[in-house]
Amino acid sequence: MPAKQSKKSTASKRNLNKPHTGHSQHLCELVRDRKMGRVAELSRNAQCLCIICGRAAAKAANLCEPVDI
Repeated sequence: MPAKQSKKSTASKRNLNKPHTGHSQHLCELVRDRKMGRVAELSRNAQCLCIICGRAAAKAANLCEPVDI
């Protein structure tokens, strides 16, 4: 019997290949731009995890598809 897939997927609702609201402050974009000091600041005391890339941040606003950890 095949595994049951969840019908809810927030990532499929938008095209994450294109910049989206606040993307310039998301960890994926900051890493791409090699702003590692800023990434370290935003990752300290992480409370959220991105379901797309697996990065962790203190605030959901710094991730594309955050979930609480």
